[in-house]
Amino acid sequence: MTVRRTTNQGLSFLDVTTPLCTASLCLQGAHLTSWKPAGHEECLFLSPNAAFVPGKAIRGGIPVCWPWFGPREGAPSHGIARTSEWRLHHQEMDKCGNVLLSLAFYPEDESYPAAILRLTLGRTLTMKLETTARTQPCKLTEAFHNYFAVGNLTKCRVHGLEDIPFREEAAQPMKHGERPLAPLGCLDRVYNLPSCSGKTMLEDLMLNRAITVERNHASSVIVWNPGQQGAKNMADLGAESWNKFLCIETGNAEPRSISLAPGQTHTLYQKISVRHMEEACPPR
Repeated sequence: MTVRRTTNQGLSFLDVTTPLCTASLCLQGAHLTSWKPAGHEECLFLSPNAAFVPGKAIRGGIPVCWPWFGPREGAPSHGIARTSEWRLHHQEMDKCGNVLLSLAFYPEDESYPAAILRLTLGRTLTMKLETTARTQPCKLTEAFHNYFAVGNLTKCRVHGLEDIPFREEAAQPMKHGERPLAPLGCLDRVYNLPSCSGKTMLEDLMLNRAITVERNHASSVIVWNPGQQGAKNMADLGAESWNKFLCIETGNAEPRSISLAPGQTHTLYQKISVRHMEEACPPR
């Protein structure tokens, strides 16, 4: 069952409840704020200080960074999609009990490309972001900015990024464990992948679960946490939340941009699944 609700602040949400999962999605930004598959705890972190107001990005969940990833002078950080209203284009339930949602975003400025986001919500979560250049060529960077809830950041391991080159964007980078990555605090890494497909696994020792992110048409994985001081400096986050999440993002970040000619389409894909630790095997 999918129910539409509107908050007192004027934001519209779709709330999904099925035997396979519960989930919530805000139409501003096509922003998934919750996904809890049956038999598991909530998989997405949502800041207790998140602001739910029109025109402001929500801290947590899965923001859609589009049609650029990162800062841009004179323009919103991470693009225009995450603070814009998307239109629900289609919804249905498939024969397996998954809820299928399709949302569209056509910016008024036709020099921007158009976007369609397709989600499948069930025991697994799949997301497909289709970008089509309209009247102008498009140089695209993008990401699914996944905030994963964890028991304690320092008790987590990230598999599948061993021996992959990365650049560290953190202003004050610190030393972390490697092979597999064992975050200890502030980090902001952009991994430049040798292939546009693959898997990354977040191993959470405290919650006894492993979250696997399968990607396609994605040449970048971004791993981010602001650390305690960075979280303290963010009004919509707070120091108490710094070790409760890790962002493992699927995307195409500079220098791995996508060039589209008018009428050409690119699709970014991710599939997220969760298992108890004893059932999970790290990706090779």
